[in-house]
Amino acid sequence: MKTSSKFQVSGFRLNFTIIFLVMIGVSLFSCNSGTKKTLPSPNQNETGVAKFVFSEEIHNFGALKAGEVVAFTFSFRNEGTKSLIISDVDSGCGCTQVNIPNKTIAPGMNGQIEVIYNSAGEIGKQFKTITITSNTEPVKKQIFIRADVKNELIEIYS
Repeated sequence: MKTSSKFQVSGFRLNFTIIFLVMIGVSLFSCNSGTKKTLPSPNQNETGVAKFVFSEEIHNFGALKAGEVVAFTFSFRNEGTKSLIISDVDSGCGCTQVNIPNKTIAPGMNGQIEVIYNSAGEIGKQFKTITITSNTEPVKKQIFIRADVKNELIEIYS
């Protein structure tokens, strides 16, 4: 009887472990961290070309004190004949963050790309490149930010 009791307890533990692992797996696969937005799939029947036209491709923040965090929103228009879909953005370094509120822009509509620059640890003239990958020709488009960062702490010890 004790053997039967141990077997049932072990069986319960085994079943509980399997159920627990299945629940963990389901929760991991169904969880979305929110860091990457799902892009709508492009309309495969849509013909034409998507085209970025920026009102400004280079923004100069001017003189900054090291540690200042500044932002600028680049505005553009899709002057193409099909929806412009942004698939990737590379800011090049950790000092620059990019926010794109809408990654699909219909023909004739406007879009925005916000660039946030943190000048902490920087010194001197800065020139940063943001590379945007999309369904345009060419596939990659670059926009730029500039700043002249004054860093008294680094200048004193140089």
